[in-house]
Amino acid sequence: MGKFLGKKLGSFLMSLSLILVLAACGNQEASSATDSDEKNDSEKTVEIEPVKLVLNWFAQAGHGGIYAADEQGFFEEKGLDVTIEPGGPQISSIQMVAAGSAEFGLVHADQLVVARNQGVELVALASIYQSSPQALMFHKGHGVDNFSEINGRTAFIQPGIAYWEYFKSIYDLEDVNELAFTGDHTNFMENEKSVNQVYVTGEPFFMEQQGIETEEKLISDSGYDPYQYVLYVTKDYLEENEETVKNFVAAFIEGWEHFKETPEETLEVIHEANPDKSMESLQYELNTAKDFIYIGDAVEHGFGYMTEERWSTLIDQLKEAGVLNQEVKPTDVFTTEYLPY
Repeated sequence: MGKFLGKKLGSFLMSLSLILVLAACGNQEASSATDSDEKNDSEKTVEIEPVKLVLNWFAQAGHGGIYAADEQGFFEEKGLDVTIEPGGPQISSIQMVAAGSAEFGLVHADQLVVARNQGVELVALASIYQSSPQALMFHKGHGVDNFSEINGRTAFIQPGIAYWEYFKSIYDLEDVNELAFTGDHTNFMENEKSVNQVYVTGEPFFMEQQGIETEEKLISDSGYDPYQYVLYVTKDYLEENEETVKNFVAAFIEGWEHFKETPEETLEVIHEANPDKSMESLQYELNTAKDFIYIGDAVEHGFGYMTEERWSTLIDQLKEAGVLNQEVKPTDVFTTEYLPY
């Protein structure tokens, strides 16, 4: 009887041990499965999509919100790894974006409309400058009250620039000696009665450093006032990557709001990206640009906002200047759908 009980007890203990071992294995497998699921979830949350943004010019304060979004990690938080590529005289963001070598670009509103007219389907998503800082620069004492007074002078103007075509159509500038502007201001400095295309955010400071006093007349004084530094993509990319566009624009806007409140640290980043720009010139540019960026519809509706009326007016002006030969609809060239307001 004792041996029988002993055998039963032994069998019971062995069975119990086996059950415990199996349970432990099950728990371990369950734990491994949970850990694996958590790892997979973690990998999903950190998945980053690479995209490229081509600027319209070398890095400057007018790009501050972009560099702030990158430096503060706003793009990364939206799942984006953004490469910021500077522009320049030999770089066309439109060509790069249209060719698919970049997803996003910056361009002036009139350039975008002209591209549409040429069959390149671009869509504006947000505008940095609500009003244009483009201007004509004169030596002090030789400015004009009316743009028609430029007649009889030498003007250094980039060939094909849209606002100049508009000016020629409404101010009868047949007597202007028009020479190509190459980015070099030497000829302007040597000709006291000449005229030079500029941005009021930059060239006047440079001239001041050279000891030359100047006057500027804004292009917008003529009523020609396109959005400047417009963020855009191609129509096809927008239709196929709406979530990416939405995330990019949200981080873009967040960057500009951060830059508005705390610009100094970002100016340092821009200086590193473009050492040719001194911190003093970047500060001047920032102080001047504020009066063109955080104004107008951006105050009421939020940074980057655009209206159909402004785009429609621009298209009509380009038609009047003979720049457009195809029908361009305002609703085809811009959208505010992805602005986070």
